[in-house]
Amino acid sequence: MEVIGVDIGGTNIKAGLVYNGKLVKSKIAPTGKKKKDILANLKKIISELISSKTLAIGIGCPGPANYNHGIIGNAPNLPLKGVNLKRTIQRKFNLPVVINNDAQCFVLGESIRLNKPNLVGLTLGTGVGGGIVFGGKIYSGSGNAGELGYTTLKFDGPKDKTGSGTMEGYFSAKGIIRRYKKEPTQLSMPQWKDYGRRLGIGISNLVWTFDPGTIVLGGGITKAYPKFKPSLLREIKKITRKTKLFKVKVVVGRTDSGIMGSAHLAYESVKSLGKLEVVDIN
Repeated sequence: MEVIGVDIGGTNIKAGLVYNGKLVKSKIAPTGKKKKDILANLKKIISELISSKTLAIGIGCPGPANYNHGIIGNAPNLPLKGVNLKRTIQRKFNLPVVINNDAQCFVLGESIRLNKPNLVGLTLGTGVGGGIVFGGKIYSGSGNAGELGYTTLKFDGPKDKTGSGTMEGYFSAKGIIRRYKKEPTQLSMPQWKDYGRRLGIGISNLVWTFDPGTIVLGGGITKAYPKFKPSLLREIKKITRKTKLFKVKVVVGRTDSGIMGSAHLAYESVKSLGKLEVVDIN
């Protein structure tokens, strides 16, 4: 069976055609800055992948949002507040559309790839997203659980749209520029060491809270992971060594996992209709 998975980021939109769990074709395009441009780019990239055999579309989009109805909330890095994305895409392509948080979709894709039914992750990019998968399913709480970028590391820390001293305020590309006065690609090794140490504190909080065994990282900033990995792992080990019960592995996920996670949700939406004999993409 054929579905489309879409991963909307603050900088780029990535989309792929997925057939029986295999990514057979993918596209990438700039997200855009204005609402009309984002929607136009989204429709265009789907149009370039869709075929007469496509059965559903899954979309991962930054939150917070009412994902059941597809209405985007006050996402800090996208001007889509109030847009009913689900209805917009359904009307355009006349197909079932399912929407969830982009970072949640990334972690779900990694959960499937790594065969780890319990997984927690962060996406480090324009903003900082988070995802929680329990028992192979996205955990959404009352609707928007997993917004780990909004969690506070320092209550009187730097302020941004997500609050004061949040994970996003420290670890996003915008946070890096604010703290170090440089683009991420220009950071020195001592600055990456500092970044890794602080991120290690944030990840240790996730370890103490969820004890997932594995933490997965995604997003553009992970291109520099070898530079901040040593200080990050040292900090996690230092904080969690108070008990030998906690052991955690940090891995960098694949760039197409957001596509695969949203495609899996599209697959599940069709499967739930009970009208088709389908192949399990797991």
